[in-house]
Amino acid sequence: MKPERIPHLILGTGPTAIAAAYALRRHGVPFEVVDVAYDLEPEREAMVETLSATAPVDWPGKHVEALFPPPVTSARGVEKRLSFGSRFPYERPQCISCATTDCTIDLSHGLGGFGNVWGAAMLPYTDHDLRDWPISTVDLADSYRNLAGFVPISADLDQLQESFPLYHDKVTALAQSEQTGNLLKFLTKRSPALRSKGINFGRARVAVDSSGGPSTCRYCGYCLDGCPYGSIFNPRLLWKQLEKEGVKIHKGCYALEFEEGPDGVVLSIVDIQDGSLRKLHAGRIFVGMGAISTTRLIARSLEVFDKPVRILDSQYFFFPLLSYHKSKDLSVRFTLAELFLEVLNPEVSANYIHFQVYGLNEIFRQTIQSTVPSPLRSRLVLDNIESRFYLVQGFLHSSDSGYLELTVSSSQANRDEIRVRGVANPASMRVAKRSRALLRRNLAGFGIVPPLNLTMVALGRSFHAGGSFPMGRKDTLYGSDLLGRPAGLSRVHILDASAFPSIPASTIAYTAMANSDRVVNETFRNGYL
Repeated sequence: MKPERIPHLILGTGPTAIAAAYALRRHGVPFEVVDVAYDLEPEREAMVETLSATAPVDWPGKHVEALFPPPVTSARGVEKRLSFGSRFPYERPQCISCATTDCTIDLSHGLGGFGNVWGAAMLPYTDHDLRDWPISTVDLADSYRNLAGFVPISADLDQLQESFPLYHDKVTALAQSEQTGNLLKFLTKRSPALRSKGINFGRARVAVDSSGGPSTCRYCGYCLDGCPYGSIFNPRLLWKQLEKEGVKIHKGCYALEFEEGPDGVVLSIVDIQDGSLRKLHAGRIFVGMGAISTTRLIARSLEVFDKPVRILDSQYFFFPLLSYHKSKDLSVRFTLAELFLEVLNPEVSANYIHFQVYGLNEIFRQTIQSTVPSPLRSRLVLDNIESRFYLVQGFLHSSDSGYLELTVSSSQANRDEIRVRGVANPASMRVAKRSRALLRRNLAGFGIVPPLNLTMVALGRSFHAGGSFPMGRKDTLYGSDLLGRPAGLSRVHILDASAFPSIPASTIAYTAMANSDRVVNETFRNGYL
């Protein structure tokens, strides 16, 4: 008996996968989902539900200690962000092994993917960012707007709108901290001079509910550890709601490889509990598993073995900014990005450099305490540093960054072995230093950017990667068409940034989700279903 065919099958449950799910629902067509879908442990979930029903001041101390343990930090930043104290977003099934050289790679097989531990920054790409793409911002505009139906955005109506439109009709803004207000006032007074240097700025746009409704931000200060109120957009929560509404998620299933035929796609999956193999038959599959996992799946399915596939990367770096003036209020109420700085200066780079500015939080407090010599580690010294401290995080365009090479080195019947190697770009540090020097000169009236304090983070660490099968190169093995279909395939669509021709410096999730929505919409519009 021939197996029942699933009309549309989404692979993965991260941000681009949930965007495709909502697009398919909007078109009224059935779909199912495949993912390993590791999840938060039930005992932690129960504690989160307790916190969500009360105000932060009333949270039980034992729950706070269990769900928000101190992060492991070093001079190079946070080693790994957890979700309510759980490592489930990083858990890896035994059917995949990943060896790395000169890079840092994490894979997510958790329900919601890295949407469980992301920074929630949301800024669209500009036409300058897309100048080497076969599509423009016009092609993405409706899809950016479609995201507003299920993704909240906190934003101010400020000068960022001139180059980075707000695609939400109604926006609300998070409360400003004293630190944010101080820096914003300085930047606003010097806006004309900054513009002449190619520096634009504004409040950070983050996927956080600040509407005042049931899931609005309560300013508990644990944004980087997990939000009990669901204020920060997390695909995991939406999938749970879709499951209640009848959407079938094949959990515990590792997508191994696919084979396309004239009337559909056969997907081989591994049951992670017992290692057994089975097959799902779909009319069409939409692949949104993230740059590494999507590239691995497609390379194996196309039998690209022992040949490196290039993955573009947007490296990031960071440095401190110390204000001349102390902030009086050092309470930590919000820990995501507070301000964006967008730099487009030809003396620095032909590409935008995207900066996110963070105020004081517990992670920075721990890092400051660990780096100050013990003889000077008095409360007076620490307070003077903490009350002046900002962290500036910069992201580079992929052409200013190094890149990754992924090789499927072994493809056993129910197991994958991959290698990922980082290839450095000598220009990366030069561009980062030039951009830091530009900001140092233009922030000299506000504070000090200390010399010799720029840290370039390892390739792959930013999670801003893709471009392994860039759209617009449909006639090549390592390319895809405008519907994200790689290597001449007809029924397999890439949803995530693996289909991006380049990786701009700006935030990646917003455009990856919008492009996922566009792929589904265009697939219907062109009658391919």
